[in-house]
Amino acid sequence: MRHDPLALGTDQSASTAVEFAFIAPILLLLLFGIIGYGHAFGVYHGVQQLAAEAARASVAGLDDAERERLARSFITRNIGSYAFLEPSKLTVRTTALGAPAPSFEVTVVYDYSDSVFNRLSSMVALPMPVVERRAVVQRGGY
Repeated sequence: MRHDPLALGTDQSASTAVEFAFIAPILLLLLFGIIGYGHAFGVYHGVQQLAAEAARASVAGLDDAERERLARSFITRNIGSYAFLEPSKLTVRTTALGAPAPSFEVTVVYDYSDSVFNRLSSMVALPMPVVERRAVVQRGGY
């Protein structure tokens, strides 16, 4: 079988593969960006919800020590229900706010810098891997 040398310029059998080779890197970056931002959004949302619910649980405490115990025990019991959060990467702080301390604050810090998804930040700009969220509740006297 002989090939016509003049027909070589009109052969389009490999053009789809060449076009895909141009588009594939952009498509993959877009896909990894969507996955990375989805994971970051899940972590940020989970940390905020955990802080808010722990602060609500602390309302039942009679003093700051009991409020702290209630908040920490709530987080320990419920962190497993958050898909993107691991207990070993979580830090909890509690603070009494105001002059006569009318408020109680629960701060939850989560560091996912060693996550597989955070490694995508070398290819795609992702949010900061250390998430800190606070929730404040009033002490009473309403």
